[in-house]
Amino acid sequence: MKKPRATRKAQLDALKKESELALRDQIRRLLALPPEKRTHFLRKRVGIRMSCI
Repeated sequence: MKKPRATRKAQLDALKKESELALRDQIRRLLALPPEKRTHFLRKRVGIRMSCI
């Protein structure tokens, strides 16, 4: 017996839900990092070895 195919709307809803879960996972992983690792893009390089915010 053939399984009925999902409708386009059901597929889009499933994709949206999966995307939201992936985004939430990414945010959780980033927030789990220590502050100096997740704010590295805020630092400005000063000289060869130093940096400041």
